[in-house]
Amino acid sequence: MKKATLLYIQDALCGWCYGMSPVILQLYKAHRQDYNFVVLSGGMVRGSNVQPISGMSNYIRQASKQLEQVTGVKQTQAYHENILDKGTYITNSEPPAIALLILKEQFPEQQVLLAAAIQNVHFVEGKDLNEVETYLPVVRQFGASEEDFKKKFTDKDYTDMARQEFELVEKWGISGFPAVVCEAGEKLYLVAQGYQPYDQLTETLERIQQEASEAK
Repeated sequence: MKKATLLYIQDALCGWCYGMSPVILQLYKAHRQDYNFVVLSGGMVRGSNVQPISGMSNYIRQASKQLEQVTGVKQTQAYHENILDKGTYITNSEPPAIALLILKEQFPEQQVLLAAAIQNVHFVEGKDLNEVETYLPVVRQFGASEEDFKKKFTDKDYTDMARQEFELVEKWGISGFPAVVCEAGEKLYLVAQGYQPYDQLTETLERIQQEASEAK
């Protein structure tokens, strides 16, 4: 029987995706033999929305309290000081989407780990995701070539691929992140739209798997 595919749709700049990351990591570690795990970038901030974070920093500070309460995940002091307090960080979903594309092309089995590592660089270490140097510790961590990564990071082909990924997610009608979609028996099932705790997520997946097997 062909393995179902779990599509985790996230955005590196999305606080709720950062909150969902431990849940997806737990799911990946428990069920990587049962599913093919694919991570897609949703393109939360692009086009005319690309601007300094100062315009939304107060909203993010307020939302971070609810984020911590619901998910148990906390935005660090480094993130607050380097990103929110300075206010000059340009929010743009494209560079981290490009970085993830480059790395998941080389390590397709580790997409969940790659996405989590990129989010940690931003939300834990407070680093700028627009700068190629920000990703180099992740590149080294996974054993990829720094030179190759730097070259591809500014390659128009990867920019185009990132935009195509955003368009695919949009075509599916998914505009809020995180989201989880299960592809089973040539059908797409929406598993989660927004944050879900682990038990709820696995319960929904079991129900979908049952439905997919009955549909055969």
